[in-house]
Amino acid sequence: MTYKEIINRFRTVTSEHLMLKDFGYGELSDLKTQSQLGPEEQGVDYPYLFLLPGSSNRTGPVMNYSFNMIIMDMARGEEGDKYDNYISIQSQCQQYIDDVLARLYFYYTDQPDITLTGITYTPFKEKYQDELAGMTATITIAVPTPLDACVYPFQSFKGLVSVLNTVDRTIGGESGDDKAFAFDDVIYDPESAWDLNKYTSTVPGEYEFVIDQNITLNQPAVGEAVPPQPIINQLIQGQSTIQIEATTAEGWPTTFESVDKIYRYRATYRAIVPVAGPTYVWEFIYVADPVGDESTLQQLPSGTLKIGREE
Repeated sequence: MTYKEIINRFRTVTSEHLMLKDFGYGELSDLKTQSQLGPEEQGVDYPYLFLLPGSSNRTGPVMNYSFNMIIMDMARGEEGDKYDNYISIQSQCQQYIDDVLARLYFYYTDQPDITLTGITYTPFKEKYQDELAGMTATITIAVPTPLDACVYPFQSFKGLVSVLNTVDRTIGGESGDDKAFAFDDVIYDPESAWDLNKYTSTVPGEYEFVIDQNITLNQPAVGEAVPPQPIINQLIQGQSTIQIEATTAEGWPTTFESVDKIYRYRATYRAIVPVAGPTYVWEFIYVADPVGDESTLQQLPSGTLKIGREE
């Protein structure tokens, strides 16, 4: 049962009650009064049930929702009643509160677990635009709401490959440089689709490539820039090569500071194989060669690459 369904259940019970005439929800500033009559706004009809939300908390698989349920009526004066009848109204409003709790607890087969112990009743008499009297009950509704990793609204990728690099390598984008990072230690590859810096597949679906790699920059020569953030080369059998940029990335340097400065590059790349048939080859991770000269960098040991396909 969702939070909205709980609120709507209170609204339904109010409409079904033979004495309660109106329902409200929100902050105290949202309370309506009978004198709020205008061309675009209707005033309230009494008796009036107003639901004031409190703090909610989770205890394991249970959500506990707290409310102040306020039931009020006009404090109408009656002849010979020196208390302006508000004590009678407070007593009636307490009974209405009990009616609502009983309806919620006993009538509905899917009823949330209303905590019937520890409910506090507080009578009041207030002067708003209307002079009101009534009763406030502080209640807690416990709803079993277990967290379920099987239904959370995120993409889920089945692990296909997990690889590690164990050697310090020099990488660069210029002609003659090793442009692709290499991962030489295979941790998981049941389909035998990994080859040092390449992954091959013909299975349609969305693929995710997650890289976590420490690097250092080598001293640029005069006129050299820092290598650009890596891309992935996607080669499709019988077609041209395309470059895939990271969908999310952090840690790649943009300026040279020191050869001792270690940068942790973490990035996620995505690619789609639309149909079965063609062979797709992805080359990881690849330092492209833009216009101008770039320095080299070091791929430090213990970097990881994980590949998954959406389930």
